[in-house]
Amino acid sequence: MKARSSATLVFVLVSLASIGCGKIQSKAAYQDGNKLYREENYRRAAERYDAAVKHDPNMIEAYFYLGSSHQAMHRPGKEGAENKQHLDEAIANYKKVLELSGNNPQIAKQVKANALGALVGIYSEDPYKNFETSIGYAQQLVKDNPNDVKNLYAIANLYEKFGHTDEAEAAYKKAAELNPNDPKACSALGGFYNKPLWDGKARFDDAVGTLERCAGLAPNDPGGWQKVSAFYWDKAYRDPLLDDKKKEEYADKGLEAVNKALAVKADYFEAVIYKGLLYRVKATVAKNPAERMRYLNEAQDLQKQGLELKKQQEQEAAAAAAATQPAKS
Repeated sequence: MKARSSATLVFVLVSLASIGCGKIQSKAAYQDGNKLYREENYRRAAERYDAAVKHDPNMIEAYFYLGSSHQAMHRPGKEGAENKQHLDEAIANYKKVLELSGNNPQIAKQVKANALGALVGIYSEDPYKNFETSIGYAQQLVKDNPNDVKNLYAIANLYEKFGHTDEAEAAYKKAAELNPNDPKACSALGGFYNKPLWDGKARFDDAVGTLERCAGLAPNDPGGWQKVSAFYWDKAYRDPLLDDKKKEEYADKGLEAVNKALAVKADYFEAVIYKGLLYRVKATVAKNPAERMRYLNEAQDLQKQGLELKKQQEQEAAAAAAATQPAKS
């Protein structure tokens, strides 16, 4: 009986030693893989990550980077079984991450999110483009990370890509509502409205109205009002369906916005240049020759001023960068 107990103890000790050795070998292979991955040697990295998961079949991080290495080796649009195999390997390893993510939720949370994001991307493009599959992974990503606004943008972009415009709008709105004081979240909604998604047309009034609200969220940032002015100029200058009255109206609104930007930062060269462009629009619709010439002269002066400010600021930035460089011995 005693001999049997001793044999059992020896077996347990050998098994534990084997497990410990496997963990060490797995970690070493994983670290080798990370070095090769950073060097963009994805083929060798995949070999080392594969070794890592063979030594430790529960190493979730290695499965993710094994999948990512294969995805990096896949060439979109390229024919051939080997190329497709890389994408299949990527999918299989990302799914393995999801399978193992319940084993250690604390460690796995970010790795799982990365795997879900990768699967969303794969199933939103050929050759496996599939809305239901892609949106399923995206919804799981949002469910697991409800407060991460980047995931809401991902799902909004996915809806938009597959032509689900109403759902995309709802997602952009939700992102803005969850971040009511964030000008970037607000601006993303404005940019969405400016896309030709509604029978080939944009919802310009919604776009510019949203951007005006965004600019008000950051009163000390001239960029918000500058963006509003750029939208008004683009509409007035490029839309062939506008009559002269509407063009002048949009030019005036653009000037109102650009003046707000310049009130915050008088030497904001982009705003100075756009102010000149808006005066050029006014010149094209002016009926009075003297008034037209006045607008053109104003536009030329502003363009010159804006380019001089740009050159000056670039020189100052270059001088500042040079000053931070260590002196040559």
